[in-house]
Amino acid sequence: MKIQKIAFAGLGLIGGSLALSFAEKNIKLIAYDKNPESLAKAAETGLFEYLTDDAGTLLSLDFDLLYICLPVASAVAFIDMLKAKGYKGPVTDGGSTKAGIAKAAQGLNFCGGHPIAGKEVSGFTHAQAGLFTGAYHILTPLEGGFDPAPLKELHEQIGMRVCVMNAESHDRIFGLISHLPHITAFALVQTVFHIDSAALEYTGGGFRDFTRIAASDSVMWADIFTENSDNMLKMIDEYILSLNEWKSAINNKDTDALRSMIDKAAGIRRALK
Repeated sequence: MKIQKIAFAGLGLIGGSLALSFAEKNIKLIAYDKNPESLAKAAETGLFEYLTDDAGTLLSLDFDLLYICLPVASAVAFIDMLKAKGYKGPVTDGGSTKAGIAKAAQGLNFCGGHPIAGKEVSGFTHAQAGLFTGAYHILTPLEGGFDPAPLKELHEQIGMRVCVMNAESHDRIFGLISHLPHITAFALVQTVFHIDSAALEYTGGGFRDFTRIAASDSVMWADIFTENSDNMLKMIDEYILSLNEWKSAINNKDTDALRSMIDKAAGIRRALK
């Protein structure tokens, strides 16, 4: 499969940034989005051969790959529509959880994907070519779907590092290193606000850096948390146990235990590449 023209379903931050990046490699683009502002901004770039707010119109056009870049629940609904129409072309997606999408996509010519990059802002207005340079792209092939090799080559063209894993492993790993940190940031901002909102006037770089992701899109993250709920509930329980260990050490004024936990965490963090 040679990918020379891509049809995007969704022109938010991820879909828009992928499209702009692929355009730099002379890949032709068409796109569907329900948001008139996104379509207008995309039209201003002059990079799209065709833009529409009608999914049926998009599917009637000629292209090599359909790339779904919608919030997870919307992506599942779009996949259901493709199956109802008997769509046979190759399909991939950029969703942040994979197991639910993989289940929905059974019967399609499908290979899932997840570009590991983004910002705390959303929409095509914030899309940028080069957003994914040096970032990982995780492919989650579906049994009965197509060979992921063309997708690997496609994303390597825009400077991404491509890995392949199953959907369940993906959701567990990124539940730990992405979804749980987002919950932590949301909860921390919420807690500070509830205890003393005036304290937020004095935040410095540490607090702002740590909670930057708390400014993320609510639709996208509510979908992620609910779609990955089995993993998230277990991880939140483990996190509560860890916080209780810290609480106990502080309550007991156990400086040795505190230093040990801090040193261990600091060592793990410093070892990250």
